[in-house]
Amino acid sequence: MAMGLNLTGLLPDERWVAEMRADASMECEAFRTHHRADIVYVVTMGARIIQMQSGFAMLESAYQQPNNSANIMMKNMLDLCIGVLAFFFFGYYIAYWDTHQIGGLADAGVDLAHWFCCFSYATTAATINSGALAGRVAFFPYLFLSTVMTGVLYPICAYLAWGNGWLQQIGFVDFAGSAVVHQVGAVSALVSTCILGPRIGRFKNYRAWKGIWSVVFWERHDDAYYREPQDPAEKKVFIPFRKCRHPVQLLFGTFLLLVGFLAFNPASTFATTLGQDLIVAHSSVTTLLAAAGGGIGGMLFSMIFTRSTVVRVPELTNAVIAGLVASCAPAAVMPLSVSPLVGFIAAILTLGFEEMLAYKQIDDAVGAVAAHGPSGAWGAIAVALFADKHCGGNPDVVGVFFGGGEEAWLLLAKQLLGMAVLCGISIVITYVSVYLVDVLVGFRCTRACELIGLDYWEHQFNDGSFEKDKDKAAFFNAAKLRESLSSSCWPAFNSPEKRYMAEQKVRELNEEQARKHTAEGEPKEKNDHHDRTVEANMDLGIEVSILKKQVEMLQAQIHLLAAGKMRDEADGVGQDMFGNQDGGEEEEERCTRGL
Repeated sequence: MAMGLNLTGLLPDERWVAEMRADASMECEAFRTHHRADIVYVVTMGARIIQMQSGFAMLESAYQQPNNSANIMMKNMLDLCIGVLAFFFFGYYIAYWDTHQIGGLADAGVDLAHWFCCFSYATTAATINSGALAGRVAFFPYLFLSTVMTGVLYPICAYLAWGNGWLQQIGFVDFAGSAVVHQVGAVSALVSTCILGPRIGRFKNYRAWKGIWSVVFWERHDDAYYREPQDPAEKKVFIPFRKCRHPVQLLFGTFLLLVGFLAFNPASTFATTLGQDLIVAHSSVTTLLAAAGGGIGGMLFSMIFTRSTVVRVPELTNAVIAGLVASCAPAAVMPLSVSPLVGFIAAILTLGFEEMLAYKQIDDAVGAVAAHGPSGAWGAIAVALFADKHCGGNPDVVGVFFGGGEEAWLLLAKQLLGMAVLCGISIVITYVSVYLVDVLVGFRCTRACELIGLDYWEHQFNDGSFEKDKDKAAFFNAAKLRESLSSSCWPAFNSPEKRYMAEQKVRELNEEQARKHTAEGEPKEKNDHHDRTVEANMDLGIEVSILKKQVEMLQAQIHLLAAGKMRDEADGVGQDMFGNQDGGEEEEERCTRGL
C-alpha cells in the first residue's frame, strides 16, 4: 500500500479505488478510475446486452419467409461486427468526448468497461432497422445504414442526452434509453420503411405513394409492383405472405430479449458501489413488472380484437417487448406499483399503432417500429408523470401524480422537447443516408431477388429447393440473364445517378433554349419557330421513350426464350418454362406481351 496517502473522509469503496490507483504501475494508473466490482458488473451486463442480438435475430427470422431467414441472421451478425468498428473509430468519441478521457478518434478512452457497455446500447438501436426492413432491403445498403446508425446517429443522440449535451443540461431524463435508443431507432426504421415500400404481396390492394408523398419518398413503382405477382413465371416462385411462420422461435427470441432487458436497464447505473446497488435492484424489479403488465395488455388486446378467447403469439410477444421498452426511461424512478400500468399502456399503444401502420399500408415487417416507437415515447413521458422518491432513487425527479407540482409539468415539457429533438435528428440523418445510398447503388433489392429469396441471391445459400423446383431454377437463370442484358444493352439508364444527370442536363438545355427564344422584342415568327422546336423536342422525347420500351420488351423476350431453352435442355423433352408440353408457345407469347 502506498505510504502517505490521505484517505480521510473517503468511503470504503472510494478508499479502495484510491489505494489501488496509488499502487498501480504507471501504465495502469489512468485506468484505475472505478472499483473492481463496478468494472466486473458493467462488463458482465454489457455482454448480456450484446447477447440480445441473438434474441433479435431469432425473433426477426421467425417472421420471415423461409428463403430470407439466413439473410436476417447475417444482418444481425454484421450489425455487431461493423458496429464495433464504427463505434470504436468515431462513435464513442462523438458521444462522450466531453465526459470521459478519450484521446480522439479510434480510442476507447481509459474507462474500457464504459465503452463496452455503451456499444451494447448502440448496436441495439441499429438492430431495429433490421427487423422493419426485412425481406426486401439490399444487403450492403442496409449495412451502410447500420454503420451510420451505430457510428453517427446514435452517438449524436447519446451525446445530447447523456454526454453533457444540451438535453442533459436542461434536465431531460432518460435512464436507460426509451427515447435515446428505442424511439430514435424506431423513427429511423419508419423513415426507411416508407422509402423502401412493402414486400411484394404484403398488401393485396396496395396503393403506391401518390402526389407530394411520391416525391418525398421517391416512389419509383406503380401499384401492381407491390401486389401479388400476375406473371405466370413469378407466380410459380412467389411465396404467399404469412405474418409469423415460426411461433415457437418467436417466443424463444422474446424470452432472450426479456432476460437481456434485465441487464439493459440496471446496467445504466454503471456501478454497484456507493449506493448504486439499490438502484440496480429497484430498476430490475420495475423492468420485470413492466414486462408483465405488457404481456397482460397484449393478451387482452388479442382477445378483444379477435372477439374470442384466442391469444395470438405475435401480439403477446410484441406487447411484452413494448412493456420492456417503456420501462427503460423511468426504471430507476417509478414506484413498483406503477410499473405494470406503464407496461400495460405501452402494450396497448404498440398494438394499436401496429394496426394503424397496416391500415396505412406501411410494411413494418416484424412490428419493430410499433414495438419501439410509441412505447419508447410513452416511457419518456412516464418519467414526468410517475417519478417518485424512493431509497436510492433520484430525489430531484418527482412526477405530476406524486406531488411534483410546477416542476413536474416543466419536466414534462422538457421530455416532450427532448423527444422532438431526437426524432428530428433521426429523421434527417436517416433520410439523407438512405437517399445517398439509393442514388448510388439502390436501397431496395431487385424484384427477382425478392421473389427468389435473399438467402440464395445474396448469400448463395441453397436449401435444396433449386434441385427439386425447376421453375425456381429457371426463373433465377432468366433473372440473371436479364440482369446481364440490362447492364450491357442499356447502360445509360442502368444507374439511377446517370439517369438523373441525363434528365437534369436535358432540362437545363431546354430552359436555356427557351430563354434565348423568349427575349424581349423577339419577332413573332421566331416565337412560332420556338414553339415548333419545343413540340419537335417533345415528339423526340416520346419517340425515345417508345424505343426504350421496345428494347425492354425485346430483352424480356430474349430472356424468356433463353430460360425456356435451358429448361428444355435440362429436361430432355419439349417442355417450356411454364411446364406445358404442347401449346406452351401461346402461353409464353401472352406473358411476353404482358411484360
